[in-house]
Amino acid sequence: MDTTEDKPKRRQLLNGDRTIWAMVFVLCAISLVEVFSASSRLTFGKSSFLTPIISHTLHLCIGLGGMWVVHLFHYKWYKLFPIFLVPMAVLLLGYLSLRGMGTSNAERWINLGFIQLQPSELGKIGVIMAVAYWLSKLKTDDELSQANTFWKILGLTGLVDALIVGENLSTAVLLAGVVYVMMILGGISWKRILALTGVVTAAGTVAILFLLFVPPQTLKELKFIPDRALTWQDRLLDYFHATDKPNAYEYAKYEAPQKPQETHANIAIATSNILGKGPGNSNERDYLQEASCDFIYAIIIEELGMVGGIFVILVYVVLLFRVGRIATRCKEKYPAYLAMGLGMLLGLQAFINMSVAVGLFPVTGQPLPLISKGGTSILMASGCVGMLLGISNTIDKEARGEQALGTGADIPTPVDGQESFDETK
Repeated sequence: MDTTEDKPKRRQLLNGDRTIWAMVFVLCAISLVEVFSASSRLTFGKSSFLTPIISHTLHLCIGLGGMWVVHLFHYKWYKLFPIFLVPMAVLLLGYLSLRGMGTSNAERWINLGFIQLQPSELGKIGVIMAVAYWLSKLKTDDELSQANTFWKILGLTGLVDALIVGENLSTAVLLAGVVYVMMILGGISWKRILALTGVVTAAGTVAILFLLFVPPQTLKELKFIPDRALTWQDRLLDYFHATDKPNAYEYAKYEAPQKPQETHANIAIATSNILGKGPGNSNERDYLQEASCDFIYAIIIEELGMVGGIFVILVYVVLLFRVGRIATRCKEKYPAYLAMGLGMLLGLQAFINMSVAVGLFPVTGQPLPLISKGGTSILMASGCVGMLLGISNTIDKEARGEQALGTGADIPTPVDGQESFDETK
């Protein structure tokens, strides 16, 4: 039987929102089972078939450990993160554009020996944290504050996106979308939001039409166009012309061999049924490229069926609802904006990955948070969840009259103190 002395100690192990902790452990459990099953292609040429899953388990353990450490600190310490995250990401992305080490024909990773570092993951989190801080200092009725905040956000996001877009278009679009919503929620004036919307919509339309109608050979010869533009063009053409296939026979004979990812993902889902084939019984994992990362959701549906696929969606939905609850409980602006930004980042990334797997979106390189194999993506997703739990932990402790780790005079304040989130400006 537990004593009264044992109960407080156990409660202190996992602080913050317990539902989020539960969802994290559920996602990690699914990840271990499905990545082990989907990693069969990665075992070829390895000394042991356990090598990929051992590496993945190690990344998950490190991620969970980092999540636990981060969640112990008062959220005001998180203001320091972008001070080194953003410059580091900019330098690494600049280096990558010059001497990137290609993987799957995309210069996205830098090999550090013990991990393949993806600088774009650092960049998008650093930008979101910086944007949350600037929005927390915004004075909505002050034109000078509006202008300064708007252009600072636009400048930083534009710089990081410009460095990311050549190697990972989907990440650049994802980051821009999250920052855009944060500006709306953060009180940026509607005239600036509408002006930005018009400019981005016009530029995006021109870029899509350009890729759809410029011949591939001409596109290849244009020196100012990124090398990945041909890949973007192929995926856009496939997506917009998906209904032009005359019949299944001709598609299977002529087009399917040219698009193995989409084809085998479709087969995996089409053969899944309600309850699936069972964990470890996937047939398409041996043919589907990036089965353990970009298309892990197709393998989940194949093995766990439509029930398993819907369950994973519900886990992310519950996670987002809890993030929304954390944001509404915040008495200060900074943690509320940070929670909303990080929550949208994880939610949109999950939505994009699952949409690609089921054929709703063109193929991208977005992993499924806390499920897909990949060291950098796991560590960054764990860091995001750790900060969300840290915000929740601080709120809970303040409500009980306690103090979070790092509370007091040692909390850094880069500028003047925080204003109340509920305060009318």
